[in-house]
Amino acid sequence: MYILKTTHSLKIEGEDAIKFIESLISVDPVDKMYKCSFLLKPDGKIAHWFIILRDGTDLFLFQSEQELTNIKKSLDFYKIRTKCTMEVIHLEKDLSLKIEEIGFEFIESNEGNNFINWSNLSMILDLPLPEISAVGLLPNETKWLDFMVDFNKGCFLGQEQASRVKFRGRPRRLLISNNNTQEFLKI
Repeated sequence: MYILKTTHSLKIEGEDAIKFIESLISVDPVDKMYKCSFLLKPDGKIAHWFIILRDGTDLFLFQSEQELTNIKKSLDFYKIRTKCTMEVIHLEKDLSLKIEEIGFEFIESNEGNNFINWSNLSMILDLPLPEISAVGLLPNETKWLDFMVDFNKGCFLGQEQASRVKFRGRPRRLLISNNNTQEFLKI
């Protein structure tokens, strides 16, 4: 079992925090449950991926400190007349990763000795490293499309394009991780 050591979080709080985030990300946060989600660009390509935790009216996004800074910049672009604040904070958590055939889950636990960082997690789950996301990657070019995108939740940023590709198209390539590198496998 892998243990992800996180050191920082993007804390989002305020009257409109939950509505604001739910309108942008691909999976709605669930109270006291760690979920994985994409923040897509308007063209449906992956801008960022992260773990999100809802704790009452507060939200916590987990990723590397640098990625959290980039996610905050992306979210700030859409935060017009929204009553919420966002801040990258120091918050240490040990999250145990359980991988199943149709998905994966995180629970707070420090049992185990196989510690990984965010890059290792990207490689294990075949989720894009930041430099791969910058090249342009659609959610269906990862193996977690149906797990990390909820097509029944309603509108979110990039939803129309993600739905169109899911229901009308097939990926022409798939992201895979090999020997500490990521590449696209042509289908």
